Amino acid sequence: MNETQLHSVICELFLNGDSGFPLDGDTDLLEEGICDSLGLVRLAQRIEQLAGVSIDDQDITRENMASMGAILAFVDRRRAGA
Repeated sequence: MNETQLHSVICELFLNGDSGFPLDGDTDLLEEGICDSLGLVRLAQRIEQLAGVSIDDQDITRENMASMGAILAFVDRRRAGA
């Protein structure tokens, strides 16, 4: 999964498909009101499907899921076996 794919997923799930919405790696999805905690669960489910990683409930934290940068770093760690 790369930043472009993740951006598309976030736009699809939370922004009515508005792919022009300005998101960068540091945009806090919760603080900006893009999604809420239930939205993070939905996002995690989609990431599992697309990235082929397992995300446990306890992994759905601000540290791992609050921004695209955090999500991509988490996916990289998970793929590396961490």
